[in-house]
Amino acid sequence: MKINEAVARTLKDVGVETLFGLIGDANLFLVDDFIRKCGGRYVGAAHEAGAVLMALGHASVSGGIGVATVTCGPGFTNTLTALVEGAKSRLPMVLVTGDATSKPKFYLQKVPQREFAIAAGAGFEQASSLDSVCADLVYAFRRADAERRPIVFNLPPYDLQWQDVGDYRPARLVLHRRASEVTDSADLEAAIGIVATAKRPIVLAGHGVAMSGAQGDVLRLARRIDAPVMTTLRAKDLFRGDPLNLDVFGISTLEPAMQVVAASDCIVAFGASLNFITTGNGALLQGKRTVLVNDDPDELGKHMSTDAAVLGDCGSAARRMLHWLDEAEIAASGFAAEDAVQAALATLAAPPPAAPARDPGAVEIHGALRAIAATLGEPLVLVTGVGRHMGHAWHAFHVSEPRLFVQGHMYGAIGMALAHGIGAARAEPTLPTVVVTGDGSFMLGDLTEFNTAVRERLDLVLVVCNDGGYGAEHIQFTGRDLDPSLSLIGWPDFAPMAEALGGQGLTVRSPDDLEHACQAIAARSRDRPILVDVKLDPDTVPRSY
Repeated sequence: MKINEAVARTLKDVGVETLFGLIGDANLFLVDDFIRKCGGRYVGAAHEAGAVLMALGHASVSGGIGVATVTCGPGFTNTLTALVEGAKSRLPMVLVTGDATSKPKFYLQKVPQREFAIAAGAGFEQASSLDSVCADLVYAFRRADAERRPIVFNLPPYDLQWQDVGDYRPARLVLHRRASEVTDSADLEAAIGIVATAKRPIVLAGHGVAMSGAQGDVLRLARRIDAPVMTTLRAKDLFRGDPLNLDVFGISTLEPAMQVVAASDCIVAFGASLNFITTGNGALLQGKRTVLVNDDPDELGKHMSTDAAVLGDCGSAARRMLHWLDEAEIAASGFAAEDAVQAALATLAAPPPAAPARDPGAVEIHGALRAIAATLGEPLVLVTGVGRHMGHAWHAFHVSEPRLFVQGHMYGAIGMALAHGIGAARAEPTLPTVVVTGDGSFMLGDLTEFNTAVRERLDLVLVVCNDGGYGAEHIQFTGRDLDPSLSLIGWPDFAPMAEALGGQGLTVRSPDDLEHACQAIAARSRDRPILVDVKLDPDTVPRSY
């Protein structure tokens, strides 16, 4: 069997059903074998970065390992920004690429691919020999799962990929989950002591709680100590509907919840990283004792020191805390019943007031996003990009479980939301996917992959929050009383562009336009993406973080 076919067979044997990519010299024949001989699904991207982002979106929603493939040299270096996003998001992904031809020595597409991958924060796995290509590829998958980051798998030079590797042995991939049941220890005793003496505790659940299914145990602990509950952004909506839910803890925390956070004296965090987004650069934890439980040793002390840190499974840690609090007959704090907490909960349950846009050719962002969210209903997949619109989208749209929320902002790079959304939609094809992006992001990268969504016949609604330029930069100019005109761009109309690319395009400049757009969304065919260009007044879009 030739190397190309053996690699395709290996991908299929380890469970890859959908491969995202863009073909070239180094990978076109393995993609062809994956489709024709292995029966796999291939999603062809318009740009190599898009292929990697699609794989990341797929990994985020499916909980598995995303897989993409690109060619060597410029094809590979085009993926670097997306690889950084994947590394910072700690998403497992394998990127299959290969070396340029083995001759001539100074071939124009040759670059040091290992060095580029490592600089981006990804791992790199080189096929060590022609005979070991398949085994080395399986090892790359194991690394991606264990290290929770993209691993670049580098095939031999493409002129050698037609060599025979002998009889094919079916590949087998065994992944081992962390099994770290928390038992009694000095660390656990210190954490329990802090929880037992806290007067105004808040229980914070992170992505680790959502992924491990420990929310029931964590919620029972919160009830026992009478603490309100919050989540990190990545665990958005984990406790939605709970009477003591104060929503997201971090830079996008709403003002009523922020007042409760300020009054608290202890944060008991499970499965969180306590990074600068969650802690507001540490400001939200000042003057409070903190407890952190996480089954990943890399997260303990990575971003900040805590008063107590427990390594192990979040659910078992919560259960041991409950046991010893009951054994010691520790009274509940009573914090959740305080008037200030109850008032904050009541305020958060009411929709925020809408501020009218000053520009008669624009609408108000909160009302527009809430109307679209109500039209789509639930469940849905939510994907947000980078920009001043993103916090408003987090509050307007809700998901039935955190894995259905993809936030592509860990590198702070614009232009990546739609590609994330295509991968997410492929992971959950029975649900509608809504992607909320900005106008600058749309022009920088989302436009490139819109036709990919058309070709894939996705039930996808792309909401472009269009303030006519770069909103974050507009904020900085106006915040210093400077002329913001440099941040304002004369974009073309987006709706006709969507139509030209094979989708449906709608423009919203008024309440009547918004009503019409919502009707069109409700009546959509579900096999053709819709772009909704929501015109906003850059001077009245409020900050969201």
